[in-house]
Amino acid sequence: MHYPATFELPTTDTVTGFLTAPYFRHVLREELIPPADSSGDPLSLFLLDIDEFLEINQDFGREAGDAVIEAVAGTIRDTVSESGALSRYGGDEFAGALPDTRIDDAFSLAEEIRRRIASLRFERWPEIRLATSIGLTSYPSHGKNDVELMREADGALFTAKNTGRNKVSLPLADSRMVTKTSHYTATQLQRLAELAKQVKRNEASLLREALDDVLRKYTDRKEAQASGGAGQGS
Repeated sequence: MHYPATFELPTTDTVTGFLTAPYFRHVLREELIPPADSSGDPLSLFLLDIDEFLEINQDFGREAGDAVIEAVAGTIRDTVSESGALSRYGGDEFAGALPDTRIDDAFSLAEEIRRRIASLRFERWPEIRLATSIGLTSYPSHGKNDVELMREADGALFTAKNTGRNKVSLPLADSRMVTKTSHYTATQLQRLAELAKQVKRNEASLLREALDDVLRKYTDRKEAQASGGAGQGS
């Protein structure tokens, strides 16, 4: 997306080129929520925080911290489509609004961002290893306006931070999807990502297909056992 250079406040962050937090909220409120409301198309939002960023600054210096911010921003930019609106929402916190994106697809995208950031390496600071926590929300399920959406995203981010970090979380009220990073190994997630690319499908749809197969398998087994029991009793 392209935005004007003039606003009541600066529109872009000088380090990353992302939208500033106030302008991001303006875009979300005035340009993204209204069309989603009128069309019924999905709209998802994420908040991302670099885990233990303060320690990186303390241990390796401000220059390393700046390099981390730029690398994380570049990874987010390369992963999110051009239709998304991206913001440096705070010092080491980023936000993104994803038009036409359902929450399960946003979850897979956020996982991809998390994995890519975890794989970043810095030649000058080879000891640096990055992890991120991400909170997700969707319109209108988790909020009817920008204030409610950001509040729920912040709550989901808080959940990710307080349940181990380095994961993607949804608002506590949403029980439709559990955090994949809490229940799958890194190898499984990597293989899932590779398979999704090979078959040109998103990870969420593959997980749904796998779950359907498991449910069908055990339902068929239960029905077969019930039929066998009924036959023996007749």
